[in-house]
Amino acid sequence: MALGDLHRMVPSPWCEFLNIFIAFLCGAIVGFEREKGHKPAGLRTMILICTGSAIFTVVSLSPALGATDPSRITAQIVAGVGFLGTGAILRDRFQITGLTTAATVWTASGIGIVAGVGYGTASVLLSLGVLIILGSFRWVETALVGGCDSTRIAITYQPNKGKTRAQLTGLLDEGRGPIRIENDCIRNDGLGEMVVCYCQRHRDHRAFLASVANLPAVDGIEPVA
Repeated sequence: MALGDLHRMVPSPWCEFLNIFIAFLCGAIVGFEREKGHKPAGLRTMILICTGSAIFTVVSLSPALGATDPSRITAQIVAGVGFLGTGAILRDRFQITGLTTAATVWTASGIGIVAGVGYGTASVLLSLGVLIILGSFRWVETALVGGCDSTRIAITYQPNKGKTRAQLTGLLDEGRGPIRIENDCIRNDGLGEMVVCYCQRHRDHRAFLASVANLPAVDGIEPVA
């Protein structure tokens, strides 16, 4: 019974309110990890997606609408969220980003539908499963690829009144994992020098390095002993 339909255990309209509230909690569970990782679709976004999907599902089952074809509204939810997730996928010259965010948006909507039809416990378990996949599976990825092979490089750049440094730090923020600035100064010759520690095995870090090399104001990238 714990995994059963809440409609059989809680009378209407309290059951519908409970379903939507559970969807709210499930969205918060998934969104917590996204917000912690500073992802574009964070806590509020996941709550709204999960809760909104549950609201549409509850409405599709409402006797006031006749509930003749609930699957029609559910299918529209899937299609609409698919377009929403597509907007999170970005491609530049070196890499494609946002695939995990788009998949998380799509999955959060599915969890909201499960909560909306009344399977509250199942939706909570699913959201916890997504949380584990997003958080803990990074350790598995690291174990498969191997530990970081850290190296230090010195990026020489033209300050351009601070604009170049802002571009470099912006690219740095997009990199995942232990990538950091160890030193940043203006040399006697007027050029800026930023010493960055990054991982040679990390694909995102290599993409970061390629993006840095593509900046017109960057004069050189040299290894540091």
